[in-house]
Amino acid sequence: MKHRDAHAPLVARPSWFFGSGATRAERALACLAGAVGVCFLFWHTRNLDWPWWKYAVAVTLVFDLAGGVVANGLDAAKRFYHGPLPLPPTRLNRFLHHEVGFAAAHLQPVVIGLLFGGPWWWGPLWYGWALTGVVLVSRARRYLARPVGLFAVLAGVLVAPSLPAPAGFAWLPAVLLLKLVLAHAVPETPLRPGSPTITPCHHQAQ
Repeated sequence: MKHRDAHAPLVARPSWFFGSGATRAERALACLAGAVGVCFLFWHTRNLDWPWWKYAVAVTLVFDLAGGVVANGLDAAKRFYHGPLPLPPTRLNRFLHHEVGFAAAHLQPVVIGLLFGGPWWWGPLWYGWALTGVVLVSRARRYLARPVGLFAVLAGVLVAPSLPAPAGFAWLPAVLLLKLVLAHAVPETPLRPGSPTITPCHHQAQ
């Protein structure tokens, strides 16, 4: 009986979460990241008396955001989002396949701000911050895309702790920005499992 290589691409329909041809190892890492995010959520809300439905909503949103930090950085996701649309070109598919459209669909901070308290502007602020970061990355020259993304994430990480937030979610802006601005929007050259690795360049002696 043949055993499937965990690093071999899965033959499956392209996924909005995992991209095109994600391996078992890639999928496992993304799911593990989502599980770690959920554990972190429970730790920070352990003293809060939430009803069950709030926990259900929070777990769903956090798993998507935390898991998406890894999933959107996969080479499989880069092939999916930064290449030709591998799905029927419906209006919705084209919108979600665009880097700005994909980010615009992530209303999690707004939903969290509405359902879990905190200042009214918290959700719109971080939604707008992430969307602005994605727009700046998409319009930057290719060699500046990653530095621009890093700058947008760094600024958000520095600002977030000093602002009031919904109880248990002060850490969420950093995860949101990592997922949308750095992992998703920054274009990279995707590799396939088993392809030759890129060797570092060595500068010649002057």
